[in-house]
Amino acid sequence: MSKPNRNDPCYCGSGKKYKNCHLKIDQEAERDQRAWKEAGRFLRRDLLSYARDERFAEEFARALPLYWNGLYDVENADEMSQYEALRFFDWFMFDYQPQEGPRFIELYQSEKQNDLSEHQQKVLANWIDAGPSDAYELTGYEGQILQLRNFTTGETHEVYEPSGHGVVEIGEVILTRLVNIQDQLEFSTSAAYLPAAEITDLAGKLEAARKEDAEMYPEASHDEFMRRHNHLLVHHALKEAKVQGRPPVARLNPNREDKKVQTIARQIKRRRR
Repeated sequence: MSKPNRNDPCYCGSGKKYKNCHLKIDQEAERDQRAWKEAGRFLRRDLLSYARDERFAEEFARALPLYWNGLYDVENADEMSQYEALRFFDWFMFDYQPQEGPRFIELYQSEKQNDLSEHQQKVLANWIDAGPSDAYELTGYEGQILQLRNFTTGETHEVYEPSGHGVVEIGEVILTRLVNIQDQLEFSTSAAYLPAAEITDLAGKLEAARKEDAEMYPEASHDEFMRRHNHLLVHHALKEAKVQGRPPVARLNPNREDKKVQTIARQIKRRRR
């Protein structure tokens, strides 16, 4: 619905001019909406910056080959593409469990909570409780709203994505994390996806991993299992890319056009020399 001009009758039917009725209420609602969006943008940037803290260097060195199935390690981490780095650091902050202490997003909250605005604090509180990165089948879309179904549990979600469904077709699988901003779900960072031909035996792999995990954690929920094992989604995507004849990661693509990503890896290498 388009808003009336200031001197037009208000849309509510009160008979008053818009400026004397709902104008201020609408302006306040718009300011609040902008604050929520900016809080999400800020936290995405700040969490990425925080993940590169040198305190986490040793955990970074352990986590990187786990996530990328050995295709990246501390020696070549600076060759990750921008999108690869964003996805890795998202997993590193939200899902990776350090050998000691809480997840890094929980540590971020404990250290920086008091420095955040009210909206930023509320978004962060929602993100602390966000589920793990997971696999979602695209079942439909309408403009910027995607209908997704969890590949394993069947749970359905409506998700706002500014670019719409992009190149992903119905029935294909998106690898992402869903986070809440105000009253809508969004992707936490850039998503990856599995074309139809590359879904193959993913369900079987997850089921086998779940059975093995249940021997140690028989009462684990789906989210608990995925937080421990969702790197297997990445491993599956890497393997299928190789089967299809594509370079599985950017550093193995001789025709890559993007610039190398500057990461904490360079500081680690310098310190180790």
